[in-house]
Amino acid sequence: MTTVYDVPADHLIRKVAEELRKRQEIKPPVWAAFAKTGVHKEMPPEDPDWWFIRAAAVLRRVYVDGPLGVERMRSFYGGNKNRGSKPNAFRKGSGSILRKALQQLEAAGLVIHDKTGRRVSPAGMAFLDNMAQEVLAHPPAPVPKRVKPVAEEPKKAEAKKGKGDKAAKAEKSDDAKGEKKPAAKKGEGKKAEKAEGHKEKAEGKKPEA
Repeated sequence: MTTVYDVPADHLIRKVAEELRKRQEIKPPVWAAFAKTGVHKEMPPEDPDWWFIRAAAVLRRVYVDGPLGVERMRSFYGGNKNRGSKPNAFRKGSGSILRKALQQLEAAGLVIHDKTGRRVSPAGMAFLDNMAQEVLAHPPAPVPKRVKPVAEEPKKAEAKKGKGDKAAKAEKSDDAKGEKKPAAKKGEGKKAEKAEGHKEKAEGKKPEA
């Protein structure tokens, strides 16, 4: 018989979350849209259906590690908190989210609360085993990864633009230089006048005053 231990956890949690969505007892609270899952997180979850995924993960955790309580489960869903220049420190996850999820699972008859803590009920165990059997027979499609478009850096764009401007300026300067007439060197005019005077003397003509 197929059990929870025979299938990957992520596949099972996705399948169980789809089934929990159909139950009236499992519904996100009003504050679930803007609440963080712990003090170690910077932003709330991006997935709008994160509550059902967390409830499915909690149900599987109770199945595997039960009986257990909220305080122990907070360690499972904790993480490192970024403290800036100081070293990161571990912080436990939100207890309110786990407590509300467990209460809803109890109302749905999937979890039992007794003196030892919370443990999975026979109905909850059969429910998870059936979901595991379906996942093994029909595995879900892989979740596509989000690919962010890589925008061109502004510095590179500005550098290319600056190179184009420089080339245009160089062409303009070359055109301006080509239009200008070459200037005569200093002393060339005087040398030409002297040469003409010597030539006239040799021919016997007087130079014009």
